Amino acid sequence: MRRKLLKGLLCASMAAVMAAGCGSGAGGGTGSDAKDKEEKKEASDGKTTLTFWCHENEPWVKAYKEMAEKFEDANPDYKVEVQDYPFKVYNDKIQTALTSSTAGPDIVAVWGGTAPSFIASDALAEVPEDLVKEFEEDYMAPTLGIYQKEGKYYGVPMEFNLEYGGMIVNKKLFDDAELSYPETWEELRKISKDVSKKNGDIVEMKGFEMMDGDSLICNYLAMILQQGGQYIKEDSSIDFATPEGVKAMEEILDMYKNGECDLEPLTSGEYCFNDVYQDKGYMASVGSWAIGEGSGSYDLTYGEDYEYVPVPQYGDEMAFASETGWGIIIPENGANKDAAWEFVKFFSEPENLVQHNIACNQLPPRKSLLDSEEYKEAMPDVAFLLDILPSGQWMGPYNTSDMREVFNQMFIDLCQSDSPDVEGALKDASAKITESCQISYSMD
Repeated sequence: MRRKLLKGLLCASMAAVMAAGCGSGAGGGTGSDAKDKEEKKEASDGKTTLTFWCHENEPWVKAYKEMAEKFEDANPDYKVEVQDYPFKVYNDKIQTALTSSTAGPDIVAVWGGTAPSFIASDALAEVPEDLVKEFEEDYMAPTLGIYQKEGKYYGVPMEFNLEYGGMIVNKKLFDDAELSYPETWEELRKISKDVSKKNGDIVEMKGFEMMDGDSLICNYLAMILQQGGQYIKEDSSIDFATPEGVKAMEEILDMYKNGECDLEPLTSGEYCFNDVYQDKGYMASVGSWAIGEGSGSYDLTYGEDYEYVPVPQYGDEMAFASETGWGIIIPENGANKDAAWEFVKFFSEPENLVQHNIACNQLPPRKSLLDSEEYKEAMPDVAFLLDILPSGQWMGPYNTSDMREVFNQMFIDLCQSDSPDVEGALKDASAKITESCQISYSMD
């Protein structure tokens, strides 16, 4: 995910792309009381300045600045100053600003996976009731999950993060082999087996890949859910060692044993789609953000060299799990919280949010935008994902980075074992994730 955030969102429009920071200092103002804070935020022209922090990423920064300008036009008494920082130091900078005794930024863009540490510090302003009402009426559950603490919300989602549902396909390889894209799981596995080539221990041509740091667990969870199973128990503990969980894991292990793919992306920290873009693979399951890599990093042409198409379902009904994506938080120590919330409300209006989602190549978090013609026209190659979003569930109250680390190591160990104990490994991983990866505050 880290490299995705830094590297995968390189282009500004769907024609050229498809889609995670901080300079120096601890942030914030220098006043020692409310009056000093307010004076700091006062611009020379008499306008009140709102400071908006975001991660350093060209199309996103551009989109944030455009939203700021739009808000300023509608609210002439305010100026929004967008400040972007390298992601590798961004979260530390946010944490320092949140715990400062002086005023920090007014508005902060945050990756959902890092939000719990900020929420746990009790340094964030609670989302106003009118926005919470919109959450309940119009936002899809996976987008909200991580921003809750004890029944209250401390962040506003800007996107539906999805690492399942689509795959990059090498169109040239499919055309040369006179093959059609698979429409069923059975077809996918047959093609994957037929086209893969192995030379000793090296897989020279890969069929279907999903064994990288982002995709593996997301696909596995979907395979459980599509069988009608579940992996989160009523007490919020994890249990992968169910009949559905064992069957799904055995299926993925079979892909590895058959030489349809290998562990190299998972062990190297690379992404499966790189093989597809380099003519070393036919198909790779990945979020739509990776489309931009084709035209950006590899100078390929969408529709000629590669395409993005649905991943066939594994089970009888569409279901998948998703972690919470990018959102906005308001620091409790901000000098202008009321005005900051007005900006967030403006940003969140469907007609504004959909433009941001298009500009940043995101999927919309609002149910009301699933039928957006504006979105479908601007993002034709990913529009099919809108149909499956209502079938998603939140991944659960876990640090998803830590969860991935445990799960991926378990999978590597299974692949490298001469006599793998699938059920036992799943039990051990479930217990470890439950014990060590749960978010430190209670989630309702």
